[in-house]
Amino acid sequence: MFALGHLGLGKTIAARPYRRFSRREKRAFFLGTLLPDLIDKPLFYIPFWLNGRPGTILSGTHLFAHTGLFLLVLIVAALITRAPSIRALAIGVATHFVLDCVGLSMGLGTLLWPLLGWSFPAFPFKNLGHHLATVLNPITLAGELVGGALLWRDYRKARRY
Repeated sequence: MFALGHLGLGKTIAARPYRRFSRREKRAFFLGTLLPDLIDKPLFYIPFWLNGRPGTILSGTHLFAHTGLFLLVLIVAALITRAPSIRALAIGVATHFVLDCVGLSMGLGTLLWPLLGWSFPAFPFKNLGHHLATVLNPITLAGELVGGALLWRDYRKARRY
């Protein structure tokens, strides 16, 4: 899934808590919906571009920030600090995981890392262009279109009030 799907569908999945979020919590939530990709994609692509080949441990675009361990750390931080914005961030990350699993781009090997082994699933694409072309995958494309439509609907609704 790409940004529109994670933002629009993530907001819909978490509609109940989202309605009670402050402006700051909403920003944290939206950051959370994208955070795993904002962390893991550069962790993979920067060394990939420098070396011209995938690494051994950082072998794909779903790495540390796509793990249940990462989400658990966020949940514990939210519980310890009682910070509503960290709670909202964790909820956003959770929706990211749900959508990546539904979109079939993330499996249990990543989600349960390191319980099932220390390596991450290998990068299945030749390059960034090949990776970006996956937006044409029917599940991904549907997620982007629906997510974008939901964001547009909410934007129009907010403008009326």
